[in-house]
Amino acid sequence: MPARTTARAGALLLSVVAVISAVMAPATAQELSPTLPPPPSLAVASAGLPLLQPAAAVRVQPAAVRLPRCEVGDVRTRYGKVRQWRRTLLDTNLKLRRSYRPWDLVSVSRAGIAGSGQVRKIMIKDLRALARAARRAGKPLAVRSAYRSYQYQDALFASYTRTYGYAKALTFSARAGHSEHQLGTTIDFSVGPGVPLSTRFGDSPSGKWLARNGWKYGFIMSYPKGKRWASCYSHEPWHWRYFGRDLARRIHESGQVPRRYLYVHFESAP
Repeated sequence: MPARTTARAGALLLSVVAVISAVMAPATAQELSPTLPPPPSLAVASAGLPLLQPAAAVRVQPAAVRLPRCEVGDVRTRYGKVRQWRRTLLDTNLKLRRSYRPWDLVSVSRAGIAGSGQVRKIMIKDLRALARAARRAGKPLAVRSAYRSYQYQDALFASYTRTYGYAKALTFSARAGHSEHQLGTTIDFSVGPGVPLSTRFGDSPSGKWLARNGWKYGFIMSYPKGKRWASCYSHEPWHWRYFGRDLARRIHESGQVPRRYLYVHFESAP
C-alpha cells in the first residue's frame, strides 16, 4: 500500500477514535441543563427511602373559625326565612324579623305529650316518638312552653327586665326577635304539666334521660352547662331545639353547642 494512502487511513482512524471518545466521556456540570433535574421521587428511591408524595396529595387543614363574642345587637340572621329553620342561628346579636311566623303551627297535643302550646307540624312525628320513648322508660315529659310570637317575647323580656334588671335579664332571656321559640321548633320541657322551669330539671330522671336520648329524636339542648361563653345564655336543661334527626346527630357527634355548629357550618360559611 502506498505511504500516502497509509497516512490518510491512519488520520481517519484517529478522527473516528476522537469522536467516539468525546461521545463516551461524561458531561461536565456546565453541560447539564438546569431545567431538567433528576425526578425527586427517583432520587429518593435510589437512596433507599420511600417515594415522595405529589404536592397535590397533601391536605391543608382550614384555620379554625372564631366564634363571635356574645354582644348585644340587632343584626338580621343570614338564614331568616321560615323554610330555612334548620340553619337559622339566633343569639344576643342575630335576630329574626318581627313578622316571622311559621305557617304550619299545630297543638302539641297531636304528639300525645302532656302540656300545652304550639309547634311546627314538621316536628310532630319525632316529638311523638320522643314522648313515647320517655314514657316507656318511666321518664315522662311535658311541654311547658313552645312557640312564642315576637310580640309575646317582647312582653316577656320587658317583664323580666322590670323584675331583675336589664343586665340580669339578658343572661337568661332573649329579646324579641332573638328567641328560638319564635322558630316554632323549640320546646321548654318539664316533668309534668304546670311544673315551673328549674335547673333541677337537669338532675331529674326525666331530664337525665332527655340529655342522653334527645338527639336521637332530632332535639338538641341549646344552652348546656358551663358553655355560656359559646351559647350566650345561662344553663337551661329544659330548653331543646328541634333540628331533625340527621342534623341533630351531626351536632351531637361534633360535641359543639348548637350556636357554634350553626355559625361554622352555615352562618359564616361561603
